[in-house]
Amino acid sequence: MRLHIGHLALRVTDVERSATFLSDILGLRRTVDEDGYVALSTNEKHHEIEYLAGERAGVDHLGLEVEDESDLDALRDALIASGAQILSETPQETGLDKAIRAVGPLGLVLELYTAMEREPLSVEHYMPRLGRRLGHVSFATEDRAEMERFLIDVLGFRITDTLGDRVSWLRCDMDHHGIALVDQPKQELHHYAFQLENWSAMEQYCDHLAFQGKRLVWGPGRHGPGRNLYTYLPDPENAIVEAYADLLVVLDEANYEPIDWDVHGEDSLNLWGPMPPQGWRDYGVPILSPRSADDDEPIGGLDAAGRLPA
Repeated sequence: MRLHIGHLALRVTDVERSATFLSDILGLRRTVDEDGYVALSTNEKHHEIEYLAGERAGVDHLGLEVEDESDLDALRDALIASGAQILSETPQETGLDKAIRAVGPLGLVLELYTAMEREPLSVEHYMPRLGRRLGHVSFATEDRAEMERFLIDVLGFRITDTLGDRVSWLRCDMDHHGIALVDQPKQELHHYAFQLENWSAMEQYCDHLAFQGKRLVWGPGRHGPGRNLYTYLPDPENAIVEAYADLLVVLDEANYEPIDWDVHGEDSLNLWGPMPPQGWRDYGVPILSPRSADDDEPIGGLDAAGRLPA
């Protein structure tokens, strides 16, 4: 089964502000620009980020792109067998061929789909100067073990690395991780990450931020898990945008053995030096509930206004 991190949809309190911020720092282009909704992409895909107007910032859904339609059918059956609530079995946004939405652990809405629209590549096609693609997301959760089991048993993810029983990094393709899970007493998206080409591109990115008057809160540095170079910058809603390069690619699935970095403790989070800054765990936005068709009743987690269901 072949699937990939596809897109991330976020509800935000000011769509124009969030879209402009991301385009300014990483060069994303707008593919849809409507009142209360903007879709953006770093590459030929129809969209990798969606911003939807909301009363409170948070995660609307996470998209996973499935390469084969038969695999999408198999994942639908696996979701139903796991007891996950199916919200829809048709695309709920533009740019997708076939899609299903379901509520997984953490109250996270997952959209699994095939054949996102793409611009055809050509000799005239643009080369992304900064961000090249959306690569992974990281969640803080008090239900790490449950979410880990769901990703592995239902969606076919594999554990790549761990940090004791506090953090796990899971992959769905050859990239070191598509989803990271951090054990914390909340259910939030901590950061979403875009790939840069290499160290030289990261240097250009950091200079680009400096000319805009923006300052990183952590990095540049090198993680032990994933071996990647990283930088972290808060977005306007208090989630973190990571720009990374040189991420480990698992080419030999049959022989790869997960590494527990707990032997090096927290120092493994930056092999070069400083640990995360004070307040690092305070960044993030909540996972928001989907709305039911009748009367906007919340279905687990937080509703669009950030309230717990009654």
